Amino acid sequence: MGLVDESMPRLHGGRGLLAVMFGVMAVIVLVALGWSVNPQASVVPWVTVAALLAALSGLTLVLPDRRWTQPALLATGMVGLGVLVACCRTAEGMISVSLGLITAAQLAAFAFPARQAVPLVGFALAVTTVGMANAAAPFHPMSWLSVMVVTVASTSLLGYVTHWLRHHATTDDLTGALTRRTLFARVGVLLRHARRSGAPLALVSADVDDFKGVNDTRGHHAGDEVLASLVATWRSALRGSAAVIGRTGGDEFVVALPGYDEARATAWVERTRAVSPAPWSAGIAVATPDDSVPDLLRRADAALYATKHARAGAPREQHPA
Repeated sequence: MGLVDESMPRLHGGRGLLAVMFGVMAVIVLVALGWSVNPQASVVPWVTVAALLAALSGLTLVLPDRRWTQPALLATGMVGLGVLVACCRTAEGMISVSLGLITAAQLAAFAFPARQAVPLVGFALAVTTVGMANAAAPFHPMSWLSVMVVTVASTSLLGYVTHWLRHHATTDDLTGALTRRTLFARVGVLLRHARRSGAPLALVSADVDDFKGVNDTRGHHAGDEVLASLVATWRSALRGSAAVIGRTGGDEFVVALPGYDEARATAWVERTRAVSPAPWSAGIAVATPDDSVPDLLRRADAALYATKHARAGAPREQHPA
């Protein structure tokens, strides 16, 4: 697993999913007008909140994709739905609008990492409670309890299943390193950040020396143990940093070191190699402003093979991209 927090602080499925969800909630609000407001009640709050939700749908697509942009938009939509719960004059209307809040909480559990989803689910529960307690409709404790139980149960189950699926889709089961596809996506994020901030970014391409010999003489189980313990050693040496470890092949790995220049990355390689459970070789590439992810990976890979050839005393050859 990478050494930073979950790799998906932004909405899974893209901005479009949140935009569609706001649109669905706007429709729920308009449909609820049919039975939630008595003839003397004003429809202004309902139309206003429906318009707010529609506006949030558009903002989701145009605002910068920052870490808390989408959670903040979802929380704003929850506030609007909470206002409508308080405006309800029938139990049916109150429950129907509460379904919108349940849906918003479920979306948070599915779409965001736990550090964002848990506060959002708690916020949805609080908004629902305040809205029901202040509604013009009669407050029934069992209705409130039912909404609370459904919200907690559904978001907990959805969050657990989503996390489990996400973990196994993005993480190598043997070593805990990121899978190749996830690694490349994460390196892309780090590369963009390095360009914006001007901070260095080093990529270390690494593989185990004579790994075939380990498998042939000690068995594949021993080879698996070598790979797992090697990644554990790297992770321990990088604890507390924003580094990322990914597995790109059988015994091939990439370690992305944000904030490391070549000298610091070289020192990390030498220091870590000295305490590693198996010998390994490394090639280092430091990002330039014009680098793409493939460019940076190719240079690190070429440096790795140059190092291996030099160690073996063989003439240097161009490693195919």
